[in-house]
Amino acid sequence: MPMKSPLFWKLFALQLLAAAVLLGGALFVTRQYTERSFFRFLEARERDHLHEVADEIAEAYRRTGDLFEAVRLADERAPPRPWRPRRGEPPPPLTVVAADGEVIRGERRALVPDALREPIEVDGRVIGTVQRPPLPERHALVDAEFSKRQSRGLRLVLAGALVVAALFAALLTVLILKPLRRLSDGVAALSRREFGTRLAVARGDELGQLAEDFNRLAEALERYDARQRQWLADIAHELRTPLAVLRGEIEAVIDGVRSADAAGTRSLHQEVLRLQTLVDDLHLLSLAESGGLRLQREVTDVNELVADVAQRWRARCRERGFTLEASPSSAPARAVIDAQRIEQVLVNLLENALRHASPPGPVCVRVVVADGSVRVAVSDSGPGVPDQALARLFDRLYRVEAARSRVHGGSGLGLAICRSIIEAHGGDIVARHSAQGGLEIEFRLTGDAG
Repeated sequence: MPMKSPLFWKLFALQLLAAAVLLGGALFVTRQYTERSFFRFLEARERDHLHEVADEIAEAYRRTGDLFEAVRLADERAPPRPWRPRRGEPPPPLTVVAADGEVIRGERRALVPDALREPIEVDGRVIGTVQRPPLPERHALVDAEFSKRQSRGLRLVLAGALVVAALFAALLTVLILKPLRRLSDGVAALSRREFGTRLAVARGDELGQLAEDFNRLAEALERYDARQRQWLADIAHELRTPLAVLRGEIEAVIDGVRSADAAGTRSLHQEVLRLQTLVDDLHLLSLAESGGLRLQREVTDVNELVADVAQRWRARCRERGFTLEASPSSAPARAVIDAQRIEQVLVNLLENALRHASPPGPVCVRVVVADGSVRVAVSDSGPGVPDQALARLFDRLYRVEAARSRVHGGSGLGLAICRSIIEAHGGDIVARHSAQGGLEIEFRLTGDAG
């Protein structure tokens, strides 16, 4: 059996201490209750005895008419005492006092204020009382043989109960620590980047919920690790292409294959611009995803913003064979936004439509105000994307058709940047099939009621 951890002993000691306190308290209360009940029982028995003695004296008095004689006759027929004091002690004396205060039997010093008394009644007239000293304290009574037997029994019960409590405490501690050890082993595996680790969930309590949470965490880390690996591979691939072109061009000039003329310089410049665009996009995406993107928010009319962008893009759309249509909302479309960043989102969405849609056909920008939010959608007429690609359009460097996208010069970061900017505004963005058979991307911003 493996050596128990310090946590085992802490839990075990805590549970055993709680059991000992509980059992000790229960036994203490039981003993106190027993002593009190035993005392009341003895007191009641003693009062019954005094009542019997008083009845004997009253009966004898009816026959003799003399209280002294009646007491003597009653002594001869006295009932046995219901209670005996401690072994070796004489029985407590009974004192008979006449109605006028004369002590008929016993000693006057035995007459104390808290003595037990029973009146002697003859034909409704009290001719005297039978008295005895009060019973000793409860503990003095119970400390006799009964108390010894009771204490011995209670100690045996306490010892046995503590043994059983210790066994249950050890079992409960093991049951608690077993899933915790499995969880600890799982965390250690995650620290070794073994993200495929999963814990068996065989219980429905909080520890089972903890195991399920661990599995969800491991799954999320596994997905994140896979995305990071893919991200690094994609970045390396994206950088390799322009760097290879630059290297080939420069080596051609060095080897004298090509002359360093204006055309060659422009080609190098284009590749440098492509690298610069990619690096700028990566930097912007990194800022947005890390929460470092600063937004200059102000109340903006989204209808005016869309109309302005559409006006500037109509000529470019015509050059590519598209018709740009802008549909503002009928209601005021005000939102507290960074207008420059939202304009960047619109430009990226329009650029995406022009790259991937097939002319001729319309490119539509629609603004809708509903449920306290402003929704802006950019759609085209096709050919669209497969169903399985819709959910991945906003992934970094994802392309539906990688080769075709690179021909058109896209870095694969535009839609990822759009999502990060919209989420930084507290909104959301979705992709779906458009009514014209192409792609529609819609983002939502919180409206400004003022």
